[in-house]
Amino acid sequence: MRAAAPQPPDPEQHRASNYPGEAAFVDVGTLTVVYPAGPGEPVEANRRSAEARAKWLVAVHKNKVDIAADDQVSEEQMKGNLLVLGWGNRVWNAKLSRPFKHDDAGTSFLGIKESDPDLDLLVFHRNPLNPSTFVVFWSRIDPERDRFQVLPRVGSDWAMFKDYWPIRQGMFRPGNAWPPARDTTAEGDHTTESFASAGTTGTLDSERYHVYYDKRHIDDAEIRAILKAREAALSKAIAGVGAPPPRGFRVLLHVYEDENDKRRATGVADPTHAILSDREIHMTHRFARSPAPHEEIHLVAREAFGPTPLSAVYEGFALSVENLWRGDTMDMHAALLRSGGLLPDLAALLDEERFRALPGDSGMASAGVFMTWIRETYGNAGVKKAFALQDGRVSDLAAALGATEAALNASFTGWADRRVAAKKSELDFIAAERLAQGKQMAGDWAGMAAALQQALRAKPDDPQTLFNLASAQMRGTDLGGAEATLKRLLSLTLPPDGARFRIFGHYQLGRVLDIAGRRAEALAEYDKVLALPDDHGAHDLARERKLSPATRDQLD
Repeated sequence: MRAAAPQPPDPEQHRASNYPGEAAFVDVGTLTVVYPAGPGEPVEANRRSAEARAKWLVAVHKNKVDIAADDQVSEEQMKGNLLVLGWGNRVWNAKLSRPFKHDDAGTSFLGIKESDPDLDLLVFHRNPLNPSTFVVFWSRIDPERDRFQVLPRVGSDWAMFKDYWPIRQGMFRPGNAWPPARDTTAEGDHTTESFASAGTTGTLDSERYHVYYDKRHIDDAEIRAILKAREAALSKAIAGVGAPPPRGFRVLLHVYEDENDKRRATGVADPTHAILSDREIHMTHRFARSPAPHEEIHLVAREAFGPTPLSAVYEGFALSVENLWRGDTMDMHAALLRSGGLLPDLAALLDEERFRALPGDSGMASAGVFMTWIRETYGNAGVKKAFALQDGRVSDLAAALGATEAALNASFTGWADRRVAAKKSELDFIAAERLAQGKQMAGDWAGMAAALQQALRAKPDDPQTLFNLASAQMRGTDLGGAEATLKRLLSLTLPPDGARFRIFGHYQLGRVLDIAGRRAEALAEYDKVLALPDDHGAHDLARERKLSPATRDQLD
């Protein structure tokens, strides 16, 4: 007997392809964040978590948000839009029937069972008390990870998360019924995608690391080299923090082929991130070979000072220990930010949403400056007090450090002002270089040359500035000035990495002499280029000029 052909699904029982799922919740306009406050709950921590999410919803998504403990939610609030936090929230059962069961054996959710008790659950549905509003349940309350993922956003009705990655997700059947019914035709199971399959996952140990990697893409020799680099980075981190981790401290290191592989496995596309509470670091292959100890500093700092919910403290401390960001030291960043009127005050640094809103890279640089000041002024005891801050208020930091708010702000700005004074010549050089770039864009060669002369007063005999000055003088018809500048450059004792200035200095001098009608002298300069190692086609350029003299038209 022939089997009946499968029937197409009833469209009224399934979501449309443009359905936004839980991701739309942040745009509801008005909502209440409900936190658990029952027996055994860390009520203050839960309240702070609710407040932090509320600030984010207000600042980023312009919602109007109330906050309520789970035994203080009004009937009116219960009929509005709700963000329900925490496995133990008493809104369930008291006001709404619980759609899940969670304990040390794992989670059961509408017919799905997961044995890992550390997985988190996200649920989105119409409020059964008022179908015109919505309920979102999010099980996780973890200030450290909440900074990276305040509230997950997925295009589905429910999802189970492992850290930042939805390992299961799906839709509910349309309707207002509670508990909702799963649409089993619209579900995704990613539990096998979190890392390579068991047959291709390699592991290896070093003194303080246990590494997982995909044997299909990374061989054992490369992993040993990575472990050597990471052990060195961890040693740097311990020395920089100044507080060794406890005996038996070990790091779980996951290495991925590239950013795409890492995103598929973890939900985070950045080349590196850490799960501090689990002593885990996740890195791409390329980044794992780097000697940078940034993630290790985070782990060691947490062991020494405890967890922190504040990004300026978390990121700033690691940058202060490394003392480098985008090629500049923290003292230089302090001078640049303060002299440019861009250094945030302490209130902005400690307020999570104001910190997130700082433009460009200024937030990271400012955080590094802030924690460098804390370390230099108050030592590790002060650092520990900064890590212990929970609400991000300047008054709390001042009280912890035994100061007033006014004195603390004055100390911070005074410290930054001293960096401005100490870096005056470098700041003057940078300002002159920026002025020169503006003149160059406008084709004002005389103005560019004047600005570069200012730069040289701040940093005498800087080879790049001398070379640029000669170029500006050539284009501005000051051939005598260009000749003198190039001879000054060629008289310098240059480091090995400055050899290109000597090679191209002779080439440029040959062009200046050619344009001035001094062909024999120009040919001698081109021969000097040919007598030096080739660099970026310098030999071909010199040979070409030996065949035909340089002209002014060739300067453009």
